[in-house]
Amino acid sequence: MASKNLILIVEDNEDFQNLYGMLAEAAGFAVEAIYDGEEALQRLEREPIPTLLLLDSRLPHASGDEILLAARAHEKWFGVPIYVITADLRGAQRLRTFAPGAPHADGVIEKGAESIRMLRELFEKYREKPEG
Repeated sequence: MASKNLILIVEDNEDFQNLYGMLAEAAGFAVEAIYDGEEALQRLEREPIPTLLLLDSRLPHASGDEILLAARAHEKWFGVPIYVITADLRGAQRLRTFAPGAPHADGVIEKGAESIRMLRELFEKYREKPEG
């Protein structure tokens, strides 16, 4: 079952993790932080399913590609938008195109000053508005 307005941020850099978390909370999301690739793979087996997953491409103990492939293969995670955040934009471009057996992200965001604006827009897009 998907949890409304929960964002899962998988990022091993504490400064980036804090920044993304603050931006997500300001947009109305609850935040779950994971700093390790292996822990992220284990998290795919537990509820609640987040509204959105932000995924660093390089993590200790499991790569972003491994996590992305595992999430895409997991039935409960089919509808979860996954955005890869990376300092290596050129290397991550392959994640934007669909090829059988290859990881596919809904988007790629380059780390840096422009990422703040992009994340704010992303959070606004996926945040469930209260009824009323």
